Amino acid sequence: MTTSKFKPLTHSPGIQCPRTVFSVKRIIGTSLFLLVATLSFAPTGFATEITPRSISRLIDERLGTDNQTQLQFASDAEFLRRVSLDLGGRIPTIVEVYDFLENTSESRRSEAITRLMNSGVYYRNMATFWRRSWVPQADTPEFDSVTGNFERWLMHRLQQKTPYDELVTEILILDQAAIVPESTTPVGFYDANLSKPENLAASSTRAFLGINLDCAQCHDHPFSRWTREQFWQTAAFFAPPVMGKGDRPQPPEVQIPDTKLAYKPALLSKTKIQWPQQLDSVSLRLVLVDWMKTNQEQLLAKNAVNRLWAHFFGEAIIEPMDDLSRDEFQSGPHAQLLNELSQTFIDSGYDLQTLVEGIVGSNAYRLSSSSQSITDAKGSTQKQNPATDNDSKADSVATFQITKATVRGLTGEQIYDSLQTAAGLAPERKDVRGSNDRSQREEFSTQFYIERAHSAERSIAQSLTLMNGGFINELTAPEGNRVLASLASSPFMAPAEQIDTVFIAVLGRHAQPAELQAVQRSFKSHPDTSHLQHLGNLFWALINSSEFNTNH
Repeated sequence: MTTSKFKPLTHSPGIQCPRTVFSVKRIIGTSLFLLVATLSFAPTGFATEITPRSISRLIDERLGTDNQTQLQFASDAEFLRRVSLDLGGRIPTIVEVYDFLENTSESRRSEAITRLMNSGVYYRNMATFWRRSWVPQADTPEFDSVTGNFERWLMHRLQQKTPYDELVTEILILDQAAIVPESTTPVGFYDANLSKPENLAASSTRAFLGINLDCAQCHDHPFSRWTREQFWQTAAFFAPPVMGKGDRPQPPEVQIPDTKLAYKPALLSKTKIQWPQQLDSVSLRLVLVDWMKTNQEQLLAKNAVNRLWAHFFGEAIIEPMDDLSRDEFQSGPHAQLLNELSQTFIDSGYDLQTLVEGIVGSNAYRLSSSSQSITDAKGSTQKQNPATDNDSKADSVATFQITKATVRGLTGEQIYDSLQTAAGLAPERKDVRGSNDRSQREEFSTQFYIERAHSAERSIAQSLTLMNGGFINELTAPEGNRVLASLASSPFMAPAEQIDTVFIAVLGRHAQPAELQAVQRSFKSHPDTSHLQHLGNLFWALINSSEFNTNH
């Protein structure tokens, strides 16, 4: 039996919850049409429970990845590294690698997913992901000051398991006039858009609906679904109400710069608006938010699912991600998968945890990035039979297929945090020395910023930083690398074991016999170099390898 997804919010120290989000009086006064719409589509029987497993099955059935015997899976080590980067934003620790590789249970992957999704690194990583999706301006020096406060607010709300639609609501109806100094709020969304109605309209529709209204700001484009009038009608939702007759607030008008044209708020679907009796800036925007959650195209859910899919698979179900409303994307196999996943997301109460766990628990997510091997039920790797590459059953079931995982570049935050993890430093620390100054991580992340993971390319400046930057030099010496320091104080370990430990720390896997022999030969060919220096050089070589610098 379904229950309401609207949960009462509690005020925590330092976290400001908008005073109007769940005000019953305001919601009823503002959104009577929402109540009617909800009743119209209320289920008459018991709803099917949405679980991560049901989402995984849906994905695999649609992609033809439900037949495990014909799939090329990533090895256990590859899977752990991939899921650690995607969920936690860093590579696995040495202990995590040993524990996972020694675990022979069939539930080891789901156990790893659950552990990561209930860790601090997950909330931190996903806060960065959603902040970058919603406030991409913060990746520029001009607006980087909004990052910290916005991501802290997001981390707190994600830890509270806040439904996705409530997150969007809290952002869009934030009462800036009621913000308490020093409080943690999503006000960065407004700061990054300079609180201008036209900027907020463009950012809101792009970030939350996957609609590109930007071109319509200045003119009617002959091939665009949206008009200049609709752009400015949307912008009017972010302008303050004006006083009308009898000192009663009225919907505002926004004038187009350098023209005499002015427009009042109107919904993109042309749905008639029933204005609340008590109109202010917050209740005005609540009308827009309510429409976002109830519009027939379900763009709020589709946009969230599409962006998360791009995060976990490298490319979105529908590209480009900010133009979901184009007519050509409303039918076809990609649209079918997105529609079904979005409806499932809505039915779950916009539960991000369930959606994410369902995606990473699917067979499709486990596929190998290589076409050379196939993983059997016991986790061992075998050569793939080319005759099964295009299995006829999979072809008949799938509407479209993913045959292997996409190799993706790492974000600046992932590289920095993975370097710390490889060196045995706590991921929560701000830099190598443990200073309270976050400038090193922020500067590094900015330098290694990538717009899209699947198309990322390393620049010469970035490559040089990884080769001989000051931060890297610290990590190749025992003073700045706890792994190397522990190896130096562990004479009971054989040289081969120490080499293998460095491989596990950096690449998340054991050294292959050929690799071990090559490293040992290299060490012997330089007798004047100490063994500890050799291990530092090996650490340097591995962190500069493509295997470390990609998610595969």
